[in-house]
Amino acid sequence: MANLLQNLELAKDVAQTAIDNTVTAVESVHTVIADTSYSILNQGVVDEKRLNTLKEKHDLSASKVYSAIRDVNQNLGQLASDYFGSLEDRAHASEVMTKNNQKDKKTS
Repeated sequence: MANLLQNLELAKDVAQTAIDNTVTAVESVHTVIADTSYSILNQGVVDEKRLNTLKEKHDLSASKVYSAIRDVNQNLGQLASDYFGSLEDRAHASEVMTKNNQKDKKTS
């Protein structure tokens, strides 16, 4: 049981890292696309002050979204780790109780 839980914990860590790396990559691409779009629009097509305000709002919103995704990933990982830990504790308690019952039966 301990090996299974260790393997699950390792798989969880790998998944969390992959999700975080993916979010970072998507955020980077999103930023490049947004910056390029605002740069093109800034070539005299729209009011520069208004465009800067829109870009600031966009960047803040996007940052909050990516941060929220990372927080969910982190919290789910912690929840899974806590669950695996409680399973390990239960398995250990069960083993100790079984050994104690076997000792009690031998001494009776």
